[in-house]
Amino acid sequence: ENKARGTESSVSGGYGNDASGNNASVSGGQENDASENNASVSGGFKNKDSGNWTTVSGGRDSEASGEYATVSGGDQNKASGTKSSVSGGAHNEVSGDFATVIGGHLRKAWNDYQIG
Repeated sequence: ENKARGTESSVSGGYGNDASGNNASVSGGQENDASENNASVSGGFKNKDSGNWTTVSGGRDSEASGEYATVSGGDQNKASGTKSSVSGGAHNEVSGDFATVIGGHLRKAWNDYQIG
């Protein structure tokens, strides 16, 4: 069962998805969660958007929690820094603000402005 519990939130397909943040959206997939304001999950499996203005674009078990953070697919990636990003790959982690990891495996960007 899909749930769109936030004000002006939406879930447009899939199964077991939850858009509980205000203006949050989940566009299909399974067991995805957009829990903060203006968060967006575009499919995939068990992805989480737990920061304001965050995006996860598919993949599996990934999370964007820093404000304006983005994860572009992959497997078990995390972007927790403000305006941080992970562009695919697996088991990558970005915690620095304005930092990025461009794919790969087990890559980290823990410092601000770092490219991992």
